[in-house]
Formats: sequence, structure tokens, C-alpha cells
Amino acid sequence: MRKHRGKWMTAITLMVISLVVWQFSKDDREKHPLVEEAEIYIGVDYEQGGASPKQGFDSSGFIQYIFQQVLEFELPRTLEQQKNMGEQVERDALQEGDVLFFSKDDEGLTHAAIYMGKDQIIHPTVSDGVEVTSFEGDSYWSGNFEMARRITDAPEIAREEDLVQTALQYLGVPYLFGGETPEAFDCSGLIQYVFEEAKGIYLPRSTDQQWQVGEKIDVDNIQPGDVIFFSDTYRDGISHNGIYIGGGRFLHASRTQEVTISYLSGEYWQEKFTGVKRFEDLTIPREDPIVSEATKYIGEVPYQKDGTTPAGFDTAGFVEYVMEKVGMSFPRRAEEQWEVGESVEKDDLQPGDLVFLKDDYLNPAFYIGNHQIVHVTLAEGVEVTNLKSNEYWGPKYYGAKRVD
Repeated sequence: MRKHRGKWMTAITLMVISLVVWQFSKDDREKHPLVEEAEIYIGVDYEQGGASPKQGFDSSGFIQYIFQQVLEFELPRTLEQQKNMGEQVERDALQEGDVLFFSKDDEGLTHAAIYMGKDQIIHPTVSDGVEVTSFEGDSYWSGNFEMARRITDAPEIAREEDLVQTALQYLGVPYLFGGETPEAFDCSGLIQYVFEEAKGIYLPRSTDQQWQVGEKIDVDNIQPGDVIFFSDTYRDGISHNGIYIGGGRFLHASRTQEVTISYLSGEYWQEKFTGVKRFEDLTIPREDPIVSEATKYIGEVPYQKDGTTPAGFDTAGFVEYVMEKVGMSFPRRAEEQWEVGESVEKDDLQPGDLVFLKDDYLNPAFYIGNHQIVHVTLAEGVEVTNLKSNEYWGPKYYGAKRVD
């Protein structure tokens, strides 16, 4: 009897041990991927501004890095923007992988951590680097708790916006200084191309010229499709820009990468941030018959000496052709065209007016609104020029005429 009792005791002991081992292995198998990744970096030093194991981590950099490694999307860099991601979670409904935010002494958000379950959080602290601590069991962390967020998806991109939808097609296109086609772009070349393709809006070519046009917008009122400008990147002054696509991110042609997406909250971009412009007011008023006809030939017809047809135009030949297409007989030469109609002050220009520029010769053009003209140049043929931002043509303004 004692022999049998001993065998039963041994069997029960083995069974209990097996259950314990199985439970531990089960817990290990079901560990949340964010938690599992975060544990790899226990002991990595704290570093203000750090966002990688090599640099060290601050708390928002740690959160951003872990999510990038596991979920393969990039969170914003700052706590203030991270707190707007995902959905808010009640304190008594926390799950592994949730992000907890803390504040101290009315300073706003000061820290973040990843919830591990069983009242544990993992985060970089100033004193010990990345470590595991108690949450509710630690009066400091429980007392400074502000909110929790469950983040499972990347920030939404405003794909329904025409400009954003068009710009996204060019992700991955190589960077080339001077590039302005889908073969390769520089930053302002990308902006110019996307606005023309998506909206029929013709922007100046360079970043500093683009900065001079459009409507200035407060960053708090930024909308997808607005253009963000930066200064002192590779040269002094306005030197870089990108299209805001929503979720705190912008798409741009990066000198060090390609056409890519970045967060405006990044330390580098915050340091270089200059302002936001909206270019909706540069939409061409095609309801005017002269404007409608003249803009048909933008980028389509080259300069041709003595040209008077869409096979090729000279400067006055273009004006003569457009006016005839809208039912007006018009002189052939610019000097004769200047004698037609009534003079108009520059401040009173309306779409469809004739603008004359004086170089070595009179260069007639059509005013299409918002400081923009359509005219023929030797280099580009029929093109749009913004007189406000163009340093060559702007000073050559000679006068304007209105022809009824």
C-alpha cells in the first residue's frame, strides 16, 4: 500500500510540475510582440533626444522605435503627438502593448511607457535606462498617470485628397537636384509637378519663389494638401518643402533619400520649420474665355520664330492666335497690340487682360489672376510666370491693356 501511495505522490508531483512548466511556456508564447521587443533593450541607457539603441532612448523615442520594429510604421516623435494616436483606454482596462502617458507638476506630458501586464511597465528612466517597474504599485508612476492609448494602426493619410493621392504615386522616386519629372525630383520640382497634375495649379519652380505665393496658414490650421516650408537645410533661407498628407506627416523629396514621408514633429524638421502655405487661391479662372483658351497651350507649344499656330508661337503670335480663337481680330506685332484697348493699372488687373513686359522687346502676355501670366518664352514656349515671385520678369512689367 505504501508503495502504491509513493507512486501516486510521484505522479501527482510530476503532473503539477508539468502544469507549471506548461503555464510558463504558455505565458511566454503569448507575450505581446511589443512587450517582447521592448524587453530586448532592457539596460540601454537613457539619452534625452535618443531614439535608437545606439543613441540611447528617451521615452517618446523608445515608443517610436519599438513600434517601428514590430508594427513597421513610424509614430510621431513627440509625446504630445503620440498621445493622439490610436484609441484611449480606461485605466482599469489596460492590456499588454498599451502606451501609458505621464505628466508631472502641470508640465504637460513628460513620459511614456509600454504596459507589460501584471502591473508592470517598461520604459527608459533617467537613472536606470530601459527598465521594468511597477505601475500601480509605484506611487510615483501611479500618481503621475495621465492617460493610456491603444495603438494598432499607422496614422491615417488623407488619401481622398487629390493632391495627396497624386503625391503618393511618387513615393520612392529618386532625388535629383534640378529634377522635375517622375524620373527624379528635387523638393520644389515635386511640389510643382504634383500641383500641376492634380489641380492644374502652376507654381514657380524654386522653394523660395513658391514661398512668396499663396496664402500663409497657421500650423494649427494645417490641412492635407498644404505645403510646409523649411529654412537653412542645405543652404541659407527657404530651402526645402513638402506636402502635408495628414496624421502629422508630410511627403517630400529628401536630399538624403528619395521621395519619402516624414513627421513634422521630428526634431530636425521642427528646428528648420518656417511656415505653411495654401495654394488654392492660385487656381486658374478658366471660366474667362481668354484665360481658358490661352491656358490650353501651357507646356504644349514651343517657341518658334514667326510662329502663329499651335505648331509653334512667337510672343505676339501667341496673343494674336488666342484673341482670334475667342472671336477678336488682333494685330500681329506686339507694338501694334500695345495700342489696342484701354490702359489698366497694375492693381486693377483682371483675368483676360493683356500684360506687357519690356525686355529688349515688348513681350505680351495674358493675365490669369493672382499675379500670374501666360506667355511665350524662348526657353519654355508657352508657360506660366508669377510676376510676384519671378525675379527676372517681375521687374520688367511695362503696362496692361483691357480689350473688350
